[in-house]
Amino acid sequence: MFCLLSTAFTPLVLPVMAKNKADLANIQVSQARGNLEVSFDIQNCFTPNMEEAIRSGVRTTFRIFVVLEKPGFSLLQSKVLDLVLEHSVKFDHLKNEYRVQLPEYPERVRVTKDFEEARRWMSDVKELPVIPLWRLKKDQKYQLSLKAELSKVQLPFFLRYIFFFVSLWDFETDWHKVTFSF
Repeated sequence: MFCLLSTAFTPLVLPVMAKNKADLANIQVSQARGNLEVSFDIQNCFTPNMEEAIRSGVRTTFRIFVVLEKPGFSLLQSKVLDLVLEHSVKFDHLKNEYRVQLPEYPERVRVTKDFEEARRWMSDVKELPVIPLWRLKKDQKYQLSLKAELSKVQLPFFLRYIFFFVSLWDFETDWHKVTFSF
């Protein structure tokens, strides 16, 4: 009887445990405008349920972690920079527009009526200035580590029952490391 019940409920449990397979791609490290810059894309970070919640007005925030270290043995490894960025999107029903907050851009808040454009802004990081070049030492190796995750959503109490599936659209990428010489 136990085996029969456990197999009967297994299909219900497996999708709940499944994580979104988001990943970082097209990582490029460059030197421009006196800074070390990084560009990359967050792929597969939007699910249909997440898109529905965004269109319903739920603020959605991606956290992007950027860590710059001098590689070496664990005791000799030193962290040069530890940066956290937050990309947020919220749909305004009254104005019928998406407001996307991007701290790496001077205008900080971008506005669009096109959901696909808002998605691109949320998931693309282009020419992010990481650190001024004068802070790096010549002929040294460095390691840049990148990771992205969906911030945990805090819904108002009355929406928790409507959007019970919020835990299904959590994502977290693996750490991606790029080693380079300056």
